[in-house]
Amino acid sequence: MSGLRCRHTLTTYTYSIKSMDYNKKILLASFVGASFMLAGCSNDNDIPPVENLTVVEEGSVKPAQKAESNQPTAILGSGGSISGQLSETFTNIVEPNKAKHVIVACADLDTYEEEIVAAYQRGIVITVVDPVGTKLEDWCTAKGMVYAGDPMAIDNSSLVSFNKKAISMSIQKQKQHKEEDPIEEDEVPMLIFTGWLDGILTPNLKGPDLRSRDIKKRIAPQRVSHVFPISIPAEAIAASGWGVPGNVSLSTTAELNCDVYQMHSFADNTTFNGDMYVVEAELTIHNGNLDNGRWQYSQGGNKYESSGFRLSDCRLAVSLYDRVATGLEHSVEHTLMGGPAPVSTELSSPLQPGFEWSFDGWISGGNGLESTSPIPLQEGGWTWNNKTNNASAGLGVETATDGGDVLWTLSVAEDEDKATDDLTFHCSWIWGVPQAKDDTNGRYYMQIDLSPLYRWTRKSLSGGRMESKEAPVAAPSARFMLIPPSRVEGQRINL
Repeated sequence: MSGLRCRHTLTTYTYSIKSMDYNKKILLASFVGASFMLAGCSNDNDIPPVENLTVVEEGSVKPAQKAESNQPTAILGSGGSISGQLSETFTNIVEPNKAKHVIVACADLDTYEEEIVAAYQRGIVITVVDPVGTKLEDWCTAKGMVYAGDPMAIDNSSLVSFNKKAISMSIQKQKQHKEEDPIEEDEVPMLIFTGWLDGILTPNLKGPDLRSRDIKKRIAPQRVSHVFPISIPAEAIAASGWGVPGNVSLSTTAELNCDVYQMHSFADNTTFNGDMYVVEAELTIHNGNLDNGRWQYSQGGNKYESSGFRLSDCRLAVSLYDRVATGLEHSVEHTLMGGPAPVSTELSSPLQPGFEWSFDGWISGGNGLESTSPIPLQEGGWTWNNKTNNASAGLGVETATDGGDVLWTLSVAEDEDKATDDLTFHCSWIWGVPQAKDDTNGRYYMQIDLSPLYRWTRKSLSGGRMESKEAPVAAPSARFMLIPPSRVEGQRINL
């Protein structure tokens, strides 16, 4: 990994991943470690206060844009804490039976039970604002509905959306760093949400190709989307001893989009029997909102120019959990049957995110919670190919696996475009769960742990010395139910 980047100081990090037992030291070449600066830097405790702080160049922080949607939406009740944003974004058509989208606060679920259940049965997208604890999942289960999000940590979301096909979207709340400086509700990335909703509600008339041996053409995937908050704590910046303007942007978002193709291999298959989940994921980190330009200040008789904040590294970890009596535990037996992709590559090498895979045997596929007549995938050779020509350089990747868990450590090129533009990372893998037997009801959950690392730099305008500090970011995570495939054999057909 030492060749992943070329920087001045080699620092050793030990990532402690709660969903994995790697405990491996990952060597990342960086300007500085979490508590180090380049040789010759003074002790942080001795840094004198700054003076004459002035902005030299404004950053590229994107102004808030008003989100609008022409989707027929019924807003039931108050709309919860973000009712202002929702009323500006959507036109309330009042009559739920004419809506393609229904919004309701979690506190109003019982009041509008009849309308919500009827909308769900018609396949309408349900958006629930301010979900609390396990109330939404418990309520949905009691009404014969399926919510495919995280039942254990739902109250960290501003809103969640789902429909009968288990297509789901969730927006995680920004954490407040100080009581006197709360995050405003209009910082909820409504533009991302409306774009997702418009895509879901756009008619797709192309059905599955039941004669194809290509899994992607044969099965409609479960679509999962989540918006992570990324926030640099203001207290950490203030405690750094470096001068930073008071109005710098310290928050941005990352969005995850996954397509999950479900399959079940029957017990009489000799190669493998159990569930198989083919996952394609795309992670986009919006770096521009943290590019705060350049500023100058005086300190200890020296004048400095600083800039920040730039994405330096990001860890993406995925793991599989199963449902037990007391909740969700990382105890499920699973393995990687295909992938993961991309594999390790250096900054200067093109990144190829896809791979090919094949499987022989009797397989049934499709959403086992929705479909009463499962899609029979006949005996024979089944293929998966998501290789793409959209290879890219400027992003270093270190891949690690532990059983069926996957970890990617991304390193971002130091040039300005790569550090401040949106970064999009494509990855894919195939999970096999051998204990998921025919006609059982086991459900499994995918966990995503995200750990971005930002840095900002300063240069002495008298001596030309460059220093760098790392900006800590609380690592967000999310968890989603993987809708199981149909485990009913159905009619075996040879084509």
